[in-house]
Amino acid sequence: MGEYGVRIYNIEAATLYEYNLGLRDRYLYKKAMLTNSLLTDFLEDNGLKIYGKESTRDVVCFEFNFGTRSYKEQYTHLRKLSKEAKKNNDRDKRIKILQLRKDSFKKRRQFIKRSKEEIRDIFYRDGISVTYTSYTKKGDIKTQQVVKYKMLYRSAGKAKKGSCMFIREGLYKRTYKFLTMGIKVPKKNTPIVELSAYMPLVASTIIDKIKINPNNILILKDIDSFFKTRVVSVDTDCNKQCYANTLENYELKNTMFDGQALIDSSIFPQNADGYILLRHHFCKMAAFNTNLQMFFKDYYGSNYENATVDDMFGNTHYVKDIELITTDNAMKWLKFDISYEYWCDRVFENDCQFGIVKTAHKSNMGDVQKMSYQMVNTLNPDTMGDVVVESVDYIEQLKKNDSVFIEYLKRDNNYSNDYMALVELVEHNPEFAQSEYFRNRKSRIIRNLIDNFKRGKIIQKADNLTMVGSPYAMLLYAVGEDVEKDDTLQPDEDAIQCYTEQFEHGECIAGFRSPHNSRNNILYLKNIKSDIMQKYFNLGKLCIAVNVNHTDIQDRANG
Repeated sequence: MGEYGVRIYNIEAATLYEYNLGLRDRYLYKKAMLTNSLLTDFLEDNGLKIYGKESTRDVVCFEFNFGTRSYKEQYTHLRKLSKEAKKNNDRDKRIKILQLRKDSFKKRRQFIKRSKEEIRDIFYRDGISVTYTSYTKKGDIKTQQVVKYKMLYRSAGKAKKGSCMFIREGLYKRTYKFLTMGIKVPKKNTPIVELSAYMPLVASTIIDKIKINPNNILILKDIDSFFKTRVVSVDTDCNKQCYANTLENYELKNTMFDGQALIDSSIFPQNADGYILLRHHFCKMAAFNTNLQMFFKDYYGSNYENATVDDMFGNTHYVKDIELITTDNAMKWLKFDISYEYWCDRVFENDCQFGIVKTAHKSNMGDVQKMSYQMVNTLNPDTMGDVVVESVDYIEQLKKNDSVFIEYLKRDNNYSNDYMALVELVEHNPEFAQSEYFRNRKSRIIRNLIDNFKRGKIIQKADNLTMVGSPYAMLLYAVGEDVEKDDTLQPDEDAIQCYTEQFEHGECIAGFRSPHNSRNNILYLKNIKSDIMQKYFNLGKLCIAVNVNHTDIQDRANG
């Protein structure tokens, strides 16, 4: 298996449907990747056939971008192409289209008009066979292999496109059982939406794995915090017309620790920064680097060795064994009426390996980050002078300072531009920077940057920070204390208090949700340095702790 996974086919479903009807010589496909994941590990241990250590036919991806034509539509389509070829005086193309028209006429009874939705339903319900054909150098058929597939799962990330993973029929049962943890899904009122969302969690692309004993995970019942404020509610009148209704003292709710976890620094990967995003069976959580055991030792003192806490199921855990704290919102299996012990057994089956999807990483632009046009559009026009200062100064530096320009070329280099070629020419001969070609090229590159600037791609001294909600309150809650005792981040009249190593104490920060939708997504934050936060949390410069207790932050940031 390759470094990033194993290669598979990504087939356009409508063309395969027509191929199987005998209407096409070939179906359309492109190369794709079954990326490294917990699912890939399972398949590799359970009979996945890999060819040349890099590709497999046991798994295939289908896309449903269009449907199939009726014979009448096919005739009209080919006639249109023929007219275009005649207009362009393309004789070879006309001959080819004429042959296609003859073939279509012979097979006119085989044409079936299907929408992409109908084809998807057929594939989902009945499965599909794919014929893999190899050819000789002369173009003759050398070998053919027919593989029957069944629908396995539809990735949440591909929901809009409708692409879906299918698996060889012989691997289907054991793989489906792995994805569902063997849960007996009811045939009536099947929770299709929930299953579609949570089954693929073990198929998420991972960059690494971490071993966590599930018995050492403390799962708590999440708690809510409330906050009263003035809101604008969009309602409808008796004529079904929308209108804005201002409500005073409206009560908002924060689920305090939703989807987050605190992981002990002793097992936190050394190559990660601040947090790791974890996946396992029906489980997803962002785990933040925390000195858990240090906190327990400080809290329990001489009783540390024998101190225990209970989880939400009534199970007792010695605090000295706890490696991770999370809440019920991270454990999606709770929605399927299975026990804590059952889930633990499934985790033990893969040696307690949790997949790490991602961690914090520095912006490739260094200390700056580009704003989106949505962010710019929600700012007051009279603030734009201050907003664009950083961009204007940077563009002026690019114009005047070749060293700054060279660094920009290195940073924005990719396979589709010539930036590294320019850099290497200058490094080989510094006088090249004075050549007419280089000066013209530099002028065009800066002009493109200015055009992007005008479209709202304004740079700021900023970065993308991952949020964790009131983490010290979560520690207190784990040992049975009231979250109100958290004095690290508290309600503030002027702003929402936060803690990050990225900014100084007392510094005010403009926070924008990503993706940014409207003005309500702008957060006014105030950075508070705290000895307690610094002692128990290793968040680094790319994470930020925010106060979710008695604030409106979750509503402002859409959860």
